[in-house]
Amino acid sequence: MACGAVVSEVCGRIFGGTGVLSEYVQQWSAIQTVRAADLRPDDVLQSYFALGGDADELEVKGYLAGVVMLSVPDRDLLAHAINELLDSTGSMVDGAHYSDRDATSSSGYGDYLRTLVISPDEFDFTAPSVGDDTATASVGTGAPALLEAAAVAEIPDLDEAEFRRLQALHESGLLDTGAEERFDRLTRLARDHFGVSSSSIALITDDAQVIKSVTGPLGEDMPRDLSLCAVTIEFDRTLVINDASTHPAWRHHPLVTGGPQVRFYAGHPVCTAGGWRIGTICLMDDQPRAFTEDDVQILRRLAAQVQMEIWV
Repeated sequence: MACGAVVSEVCGRIFGGTGVLSEYVQQWSAIQTVRAADLRPDDVLQSYFALGGDADELEVKGYLAGVVMLSVPDRDLLAHAINELLDSTGSMVDGAHYSDRDATSSSGYGDYLRTLVISPDEFDFTAPSVGDDTATASVGTGAPALLEAAAVAEIPDLDEAEFRRLQALHESGLLDTGAEERFDRLTRLARDHFGVSSSSIALITDDAQVIKSVTGPLGEDMPRDLSLCAVTIEFDRTLVINDASTHPAWRHHPLVTGGPQVRFYAGHPVCTAGGWRIGTICLMDDQPRAFTEDDVQILRRLAAQVQMEIWV
């Protein structure tokens, strides 16, 4: 596909013909504004609640970490809260975008918002989430297609980023504390809600997958190069494999052809408070399964709950 066609396709996917901003691009805008202005998440929360926001703290922080999607009214209210903070501090950082032209016009902050140019050079879909210095984070479940379409450059300084990710993992203390009920409660909740055979929380070290919590028969410590969760942490998105036995990228994987005979997998990264993707919460089953967009959002919320346990 020619570059011009790529840009046209991405523009169409994000904006349609309606002037409505993609939810993931709006989230990207909020995350990057908070990051660029060095705003404290607690100040953003206070501003949001002062404006009458009713999403809970977990949802707002999850949104700013790129793991939870808010409703349109809450996204716009949070963008307004961010822009009010910029205004009150005299910041020259570009503001957070609203969901559509009408919301932008009525906000009074339209002049703060730069025009979004969708091209590989001028709009960076790989910009990291708040606190994430890996330069690999993306913007929600739509990100893999956008990354491919934008033909982004190779990630620089990967060795340094991996060193810092491992440092964040070890500093979390999670590798030293064994199984913990606070995490077991979440894997039980995940397995029971989705009706899968197993749910687990896995930590990814330099050479291994270490299971922090598992409910069900699938999920064990193993070499990193065999771990599906190790693939999941490569990007900030939900990895879903509906039927691994028929998927060209996964049908020959050892976990599919032998041992547990994995057929279905869905996993989402979990991060430290600094934004480093240190592991996952995942679902597995020995039968193929459908997984809807609503299912994706619920799994992302569970990932946010795991993160809050890590952060607290």
